[in-house]
Amino acid sequence: MSNYFVGLSTTGHDPAFAIVNDQGKVILAEATERFLQDKRAWGAMPDQLNHISPVFERILADDPAAQFQIATSWQAAKTDTIANPQDAFISSQVIDWMASLQKQQQEYAGQNIYYVLGDRVSESVWRFDHHLCHAANAIYSAPFDNAACVILDGEGEVGAASLFTWSDGKIKRIWRSWGPGSLGAFYAWLTELCGFSSVKGEEWKVMGLAAFGKPDQEWVNRLSNLLEIADGRIHWGNRSLLAETIPFFESSVSFKNKPYMEAANLAASAQAAFSLYAQKILADVYVQSRSDNLILAGGCALNSAFNGTIIKTTPFKKVHVPSAPADDGNAVGAALLAWQKATSESGRDAAIPHNQYGVYLGSQPFGAQIDKIFSNAGAYHARYCDGDGAKEVALLLAQGKIIGVMRGAAEFGPRSLGNRSILADPRSPEMKAKINAVIKGRESYRPFAPVIPLEKVADWFVDPQPSPYMSFTLKWKYPECEQVPAVVHQDGTGRLQTLTTETAPWLKSVTEYFGELTGVPILLNTSFNVMGKPIVHSVNDALSVFMTSGLDAVLIGTLLLTKEKL
Repeated sequence: MSNYFVGLSTTGHDPAFAIVNDQGKVILAEATERFLQDKRAWGAMPDQLNHISPVFERILADDPAAQFQIATSWQAAKTDTIANPQDAFISSQVIDWMASLQKQQQEYAGQNIYYVLGDRVSESVWRFDHHLCHAANAIYSAPFDNAACVILDGEGEVGAASLFTWSDGKIKRIWRSWGPGSLGAFYAWLTELCGFSSVKGEEWKVMGLAAFGKPDQEWVNRLSNLLEIADGRIHWGNRSLLAETIPFFESSVSFKNKPYMEAANLAASAQAAFSLYAQKILADVYVQSRSDNLILAGGCALNSAFNGTIIKTTPFKKVHVPSAPADDGNAVGAALLAWQKATSESGRDAAIPHNQYGVYLGSQPFGAQIDKIFSNAGAYHARYCDGDGAKEVALLLAQGKIIGVMRGAAEFGPRSLGNRSILADPRSPEMKAKINAVIKGRESYRPFAPVIPLEKVADWFVDPQPSPYMSFTLKWKYPECEQVPAVVHQDGTGRLQTLTTETAPWLKSVTEYFGELTGVPILLNTSFNVMGKPIVHSVNDALSVFMTSGLDAVLIGTLLLTKEKL
């Protein structure tokens, strides 16, 4: 008999579920939004019946005596703990709505699992501290065995920041920031002022737009005094200043309902103020932790523009950000903590595994589905590739074709890392505009990611460092960047994905073949979706994007489907 531990992310948004086996290995992790094709999946239960049923059927087919333990990513419902909510950045109406969704998920998560598995599931649900779940998730993929682990998000049980240390296989909390000060809420407020929606998770639009603007020093000064950082903890700044500054921005600086490019300077100012706060936190943390290694998680860890500056602007020498640092990743954290609890109670070594770089943890297309497409290709041209298709894809990319890729298990996290990606040639000056206009259907300024073998990064980027999950934005070298204009952002940066044979073997092969053909070992990579929709989940999702967009081809498994005979 084997034991499995099912982690559920129960924040009210970004629900996800993950499964850890009795060896402490994550065997599946997937965000619910992809299954539902509903961005962020607000209010949806993380254990959607039709999502989880086939997963458990496969486990039971291999292990008929399997037993399961459910764990959630919060200790309690927020409605039971919130007292006098602070609505300076987020309105009390939104806070109440979010808390009600969290309460629903926290109380009812697991009911569909009980329905599917019956008495195979432990009657009790284990509930873990929210920031501890962030830490466990991040440590699992960390490449070092000791580090300061900093969590920065919108809100945890009692605050929006925590410091843990990770050493000798143990996670130890050093402090948590009590009170309402929150970098996540601060950035969400600025997202709304720029005319975007924090509820839709459009903070990343602010990061992209910031490259087109220049920080207004008066705005930066005002914004950087709203909060105070003391020993790494976040507090409100001067109350009278707060009462003056927030109305000033709401009335005089807001770009709501205006053309988004007009907000570029505000976006740049927001990014500058966020960076100043985060740098202060990390400077304090370095002194307290006495480690040169940093693990960063929580929703704020998705700020790749800041992440790329950490080594230059703080004392830390190495930085790790997991592939899913926000609340969807907490499904993994909860499952790992449940495994640790059960393992410890049985008297065995319960150190959470680390250096587990595998990120392809989601669902995958099955052979029968792919064969059906081949048999019913209709007006499209279908053929199976030789081998894994890497050479054929590289050849088509070198010819300027734009290709959607759905192969193997899906990546876990918000970014496509080669298995649910749209790939293109970065050498074309027109490629960025073309993909934004005829495939993604999104704002013209939005950037695309360069993917590059790790050993080549120093040839193309200033201050190179590993970035296997697109977590770091780095400065391009000049004039090298002129060869790849489609993946160079307005400020001369790129949010790169570095490739190794261990972390992304197939995509590395494609990139190397493309380099042999063109002399440029870099590809353009963006998520396989259209604007407003999550990354594709099913074969039908992939076919829908292919048929209704400007994609030239789609690779599903090893089946290559094209609109013209190529």
